[in-house]
Amino acid sequence: MLKIKKILLDSYHDCYDLFQTNRNDKIYFTNLGWKLGQIKTQFLKEYNFSLALYDNDLMTSFIIGDIIRIKKIIEYEILIIYVNDKYRKLGYASKLLNEIPLALNRNRLKKIYLEVSSDNYKAIKLYKKNNFILSGSRKNYYQLVNGKFDALLFEKKINE
Repeated sequence: MLKIKKILLDSYHDCYDLFQTNRNDKIYFTNLGWKLGQIKTQFLKEYNFSLALYDNDLMTSFIIGDIIRIKKIIEYEILIIYVNDKYRKLGYASKLLNEIPLALNRNRLKKIYLEVSSDNYKAIKLYKKNNFILSGSRKNYYQLVNGKFDALLFEKKINE
C-alpha cells in the first residue's frame, strides 16, 4: 500500500541511505554537495518541508525542500526529488509533486520552483509533464564530472 507522509529529522539518514543504493546516484548527489551532513543540516532548518512515499512501510522516494513565507503567501523550493531506481516509471515522483499543494495549504501556496541541470533529461521531462514552466537559466552553473551544464529554472504557479 502506498502512503505519503511528512518526514522529519529522524528520517534524514533514510533519505541519504536510499540514494546510496545506486552507485551512479550516489556519485551524482555527492558531486552536487548532498552528503550526509548536508542532508542533516537541511532537516534541521525550521523551514524544511520534506515528504516521502512509502510502499508497505519501505521508503521508495522523497522530496526535500524549503518553505518560503512572504507575508501570507507560501512558496516552496524543491531541493531534491528522488525515486529509488527500482521504483522509477511508476509515477511516484509525480505523486510527490502533486502532494505538495495538498500538504502546504493550497490556498496560501502560490508557487513551487526548482532548478535542474540541463543534462538531467529525465527530470526535465518529469517537470514539464507536471506543468512546470521554464522560467530562466544560469549558464555553466553546474560543474560536474562530465562537464559544465546550465541550471534550468522551473516554476509552477498554484491557484492562478
